[in-house]
Amino acid sequence: MPSVSPLPRAYASLRRCNASTLLHLRSQAVRAAYIHHGNSLAADINHDEGEQSSADAPPLTFPHEPNIDINSLSNTLDAHREANRTSLIRKVDQTGHSKRLGKGNAPGSDPSKIQDVGPARTESESSPQTRTWNDSKKVELLSARSDRYTRRKRRDNQGKYRDVTVLWRVKEDAETLPTRSRLPWMACLAKPQDSTWISAMDRLSAEIRAFGEYSAPSQDEKRAAENALSEIIRTIQLADPNLDVDVIGSRASGFDDPLSDLDLNITNPLSPRAMNKLKTPYEILRFLENAFRGNHRKVHLGACPVEVLINVRHAKVPILICQHRRSGLPVQIQSTPRAFDNTEYVKAFDKEFPTLRSLFKVIKQIMTMRGLNIGSHGGLTSYPLIIMIVAALKFSEGQIDRMDAGKQLLYFLDMYTKIDFTSQGISTRPLRYFPKYLGNNDHRQKPLATEKELAATSAMFEKELAGQRRMGVRDKGDIFLMTLQDPADPFNELGKSVYLIKDIQETLIGIGTKLKASMAEWEEFQSQPRSSQDQYSTQSLLEPCISGDYRTYKQERNDLQLLGREQAAPAKRLK
Repeated sequence: MPSVSPLPRAYASLRRCNASTLLHLRSQAVRAAYIHHGNSLAADINHDEGEQSSADAPPLTFPHEPNIDINSLSNTLDAHREANRTSLIRKVDQTGHSKRLGKGNAPGSDPSKIQDVGPARTESESSPQTRTWNDSKKVELLSARSDRYTRRKRRDNQGKYRDVTVLWRVKEDAETLPTRSRLPWMACLAKPQDSTWISAMDRLSAEIRAFGEYSAPSQDEKRAAENALSEIIRTIQLADPNLDVDVIGSRASGFDDPLSDLDLNITNPLSPRAMNKLKTPYEILRFLENAFRGNHRKVHLGACPVEVLINVRHAKVPILICQHRRSGLPVQIQSTPRAFDNTEYVKAFDKEFPTLRSLFKVIKQIMTMRGLNIGSHGGLTSYPLIIMIVAALKFSEGQIDRMDAGKQLLYFLDMYTKIDFTSQGISTRPLRYFPKYLGNNDHRQKPLATEKELAATSAMFEKELAGQRRMGVRDKGDIFLMTLQDPADPFNELGKSVYLIKDIQETLIGIGTKLKASMAEWEEFQSQPRSSQDQYSTQSLLEPCISGDYRTYKQERNDLQLLGREQAAPAKRLK
């Protein structure tokens, strides 16, 4: 049975890029699709042209393009939209022919209507240099709904459970995928002693720590990322020495994984030297875009190490999305005032809660594998997720041991599946739930009813309470959104853009149910009089949460490690 080749870095990295990148690439892919279908249509018309009259000519058909209706552009577009929404399930027989099973091929449907799409390609026919993007992955990206449509729908429904996307899903022909490719963190578990009994809760804690260890960057991966950052910073300062460059995000806080984005913030400080060259954030990003692309009249960088993908000019926070050429790591450059730097808060929380980083890695992977981590598409980004976990850890203090990551994960799942965000918001300072209600601007100045309980400490939390008053009064259209106060900026609402919160909650409900069932199965198996060695090394409690096809992820890490080792070799020779 032919196996599915992992995606090359250029395409696999899409799952980590900002959604704006996907929109940019989507538009290119759509244009390419229209060109392809247009050329195909023209070729067929030219081929069928002859001396026959139009009355005697047979109707034009396109056996290789079943979604084209020569008589109706509208029907053609509708057919292609429907094809994009249809899951691409293929059945491969012993002769190597692949059959596409559409909606009409469910059990009981007419098998004669199955569309034969020819022999399936083997791995040898798809070399790394010529490997094409898997059709199912194109469909997932090209058929994405717009942000406005999705947000409007989320106001009214109850949310939808999200399964893992095709980028991570184990394919039908990979049922025998080895444990190291499906559950790679299991290799980081300590080997148990013979006849050792371990409870499901202890096992869950051990797996959470193991995944944190597995997803931590190696020395070679760190070296490659640090060299990429240094190269980008030197390039920016070469373009304009007056610009200040700061590393932000997970690379600055230490919560990065090997393939995390390289996030940079660019500012134009006030100085006598720069007074006549001050630029707005929009101008800074436009300047860098032109410099990187080689389009600037005065700045010539030569071989630029950064490839610009798209400049998101009209977002609330404009951002320049790029890719470092040598490492392939995604780069995001923004230009905002550093009035509220959340990096130091994250570092402080990391010291306060020893399990925070491992919990974050597991929960972030749950979101990433289900496409719920893309901020511009209403998903949950890293910093709000960290504050959500911190709130759960603070609420559970005194009830759960601070090192018990398993119980802390279950508490997180219970807390965020039971809370009703239409009536409650969350604050970590002071630690509490504060009420939300419909109202107008006049209500924003009135104290909340629960502030009476905080009268003795109201002076200490004056800004926090003022921020909660502002966040607690909602309009009908956005009262369903998650309300989470930013401890770094009491007037910043971290959940105001997470309009997939209902989907996130439904997904967490499903994950929690499956996880508890897996733990019950573990306890039942442990009670039986048999060796647990095989079970310990092959059965994972986190399997319902983060199991998937990690082959592409592993290949990308291998590429980065190889680059890091190559960069270390010259330094060793100098010594």
